[in-house]
Parts: sequence; C-alpha cells; structure tokens
Amino acid sequence: MPDMPGKAFPRGGRMSVSPEQLMEELRTLCRGRGVQTPGIDLHVGPALRQVCGIVETDGAEAVRTKLRDWVTNAVRAFPAEVRNAVLAPLGLHEEAQFRFLNERIEWLAKQQDRGARTVRRRMEAGLQRLVEVALQPAPSTAHVTPSELWHVKEFDALLKLDGPTPACTERRTVVADTDGVNEIAWSITIPSPTPDGAPGDVDVEVLHGVELIGHERPSPRRFLMKLRLPRPLNAGQTHQFALEVKVPRGQSMRPTYVFWPERMCESFRLRVRFDRDDLPDSVWRVEEALARDTDDLTPWPKKLPIDEIGEIDVSFPHPRQGRGYGVQWTPRV
Repeated sequence: MPDMPGKAFPRGGRMSVSPEQLMEELRTLCRGRGVQTPGIDLHVGPALRQVCGIVETDGAEAVRTKLRDWVTNAVRAFPAEVRNAVLAPLGLHEEAQFRFLNERIEWLAKQQDRGARTVRRRMEAGLQRLVEVALQPAPSTAHVTPSELWHVKEFDALLKLDGPTPACTERRTVVADTDGVNEIAWSITIPSPTPDGAPGDVDVEVLHGVELIGHERPSPRRFLMKLRLPRPLNAGQTHQFALEVKVPRGQSMRPTYVFWPERMCESFRLRVRFDRDDLPDSVWRVEEALARDTDDLTPWPKKLPIDEIGEIDVSFPHPRQGRGYGVQWTPRV
C-alpha cells in the first residue's frame, strides 16, 4: 500500500491564527533548549504548525527544520539586534546553543552590551514582529497582471556532475492564479564558462508535462522558452512538468547553480551530485544573494558537507523574487 500524505494545515488561511496564540507558542518555544529541544514535534502548537506548514506525519527533525527555515527566512530583513533577539532565545543562533533560555539571554546581553531586562524586551519585540510577518495578509489577486497568471508551488532541481557532461533535471509544480492558463514561460540565464569567456550554450529536453512551442534568446546568456500545457488550468489548479538541461559536451561549466525567482515561488530544493572521484575542495550555500554577490565565486560562510555518496541537499522556503538561492563550489585543483 502506498504511503498516504500527511494532513497539512491550510497555508492560505493564516489569518485564522490568533496572534495571541502564536505569540504564546513562540514564548513557550523559547524555554529550555528552544528549537533544539528533543522531541520537538510533541511541543509545537497548532498556530506554529499552520504558519510553518508542518503536517501530521512530520517527525521531530522535519519539524525542527521547518521551524528553523521559517524563522530564519522571516527575520532576514529585521535589524541585526532584533534578528539576534529572536534567533538566540529560540536556540537558532550558532553561537548561543546553551541549554537554558537564561543562558542565551545572558550571552545576548554581553553581545549587545545591554542588561538582561533590555534584552528580554527586545526578545518580546522581535517575537511580536515575527507574529506580524506570519499573519500578514496574502497578496490580493483581484487585479491579476500577466506576470501573475501563475506561480511556482515547488521547484525541485537535481544537478548531476558525475556524467559525461553537467546535466540538471528541473521539476516544477505550478499553480494557476486565474482561469484559463494554458502556457508557461520558462527561462534560464547561464554564466559564461569562464569569468571572461564567451557566453555558453545549453541543450534543453522536455521530459514530461508540457510541449515546447517556442524559444528565443533575448540576450547572449538568457534563454526563454514557451511551453504549452496539456489542458488549460483554472485558478487554484496545479500541474507538474520536468525539463532536463545539459551543458553541451566539451563546454565547461562555472562551479555555480543559483536560482533567481522571477515570480512567486513557494519552495525551492536543490540537490547536487558530484563526481566522487573529483569532489570539490569546498561547497557553500548561497541565499538572499544579489547578482554581484555570486560573480567572483567568493566562498560564503555557510559551508556545506558532502555526504558519503557525493551529494548535497539544500532547501529554500519562500525564496524572494530578485534574489539568488543555490550553491557554489571550489573545484579541486
């Protein structure tokens, strides 16, 4: 018998969550070890489950990951002192992994050169800001522009570097935001094979779910393709399709894969499979990047371990339009 999917709390109904309930659940979560609490799946209330997209079948580590990803993404635009006043009490600051909340408050007080009472007030203010982010209304769809006809629910990419040439399988689940969506525009911008080299090329193959009906190259590094769906979608309906993108044989590839959302995307997951006989010296996570941040291939602080079969796996909930998300690496010399 196939596994049945877990029941998810409605993502579109966040406004039904009481702000007081969510605030109290966040305060409770700060106690003890915070998000690092063993068996955390038994300690997370319904409000946090709803805003973080936690389903009934999620185990402790899945719950911990969803909490961490939601909080870190939500506080990214907060001022540094407010951001740390949320991350440290919740046990999400790398340098404040203490057993008790009081210890994390004391650490934060030293870092900010403030008294514990001031830090606790900042914690309360930060948690309140987190509640406001969680309960902000969804964007209105009353006036839908062409670029908002559909959005991406899930984007799952597998980059394979252990074959004769780099190849990436890209699977997208799209959601219609209005009735009658029958075409999807797919685009990719590739870096030149070398920093000062000529623009490269790619080979694209449809694997399933769409028909390629048009393509153009608006600029030397940008490819734009028009894809027809098997049937029109009405608002709220979903459809999945997959493409495989290959670097032509003999053409080198810069050590980078970064996704730049051009429209709303609910989640992005990237897996990279390296050649086990030619593993890179270093791999790092790229998140919330501006274009210039990824040009020079300077390592970021978030280094990624390669597992025993030569793979890395990263996820990005709710990536922001106009920012870059993915991985880069330094090839072995």
